[in-house]
Amino acid sequence: MATDSSIIEKWIPLQYIVGECSVSRIEYDATNLLVELDSFHLGRTIEIIFSDVFSYRMTLEHFRWAEFVNTPQTSATLIKVENSNYIKWLEDAGVKQLYDSSLNIIHYMLQTTEHIIDVALLRNSSITIDGKEIICNSAVES
Repeated sequence: MATDSSIIEKWIPLQYIVGECSVSRIEYDATNLLVELDSFHLGRTIEIIFSDVFSYRMTLEHFRWAEFVNTPQTSATLIKVENSNYIKWLEDAGVKQLYDSSLNIIHYMLQTTEHIIDVALLRNSSITIDGKEIICNSAVES
């Protein structure tokens, strides 16, 4: 992924999910992304639904090691990413050419024991965790 080294990503931990989790299921229906995480802390499955997904990617954690070297260590499972290299990459890959401008996209990341899931949503989309909706366009979600 090509990145602009002058842009520093900012990771904002969102404390909606406590403790480490592993991915047990992921399903995309061309609109929404369903992610089920097995929570070691809670001893149950957590269901997360990202609505109106623009793009997502799932990567084994060790393949993203180089990107994490210069970012702050965080133990949060759900993270909001500002100044996102992922969104910059999407824009450079074709968003600007297709839409003649930048879209108002926001980037969230799920950090699990073995995987990183990046999700790009339109800013007016929502995230639902165990049936409780989180408003993505709020200034502070935590």
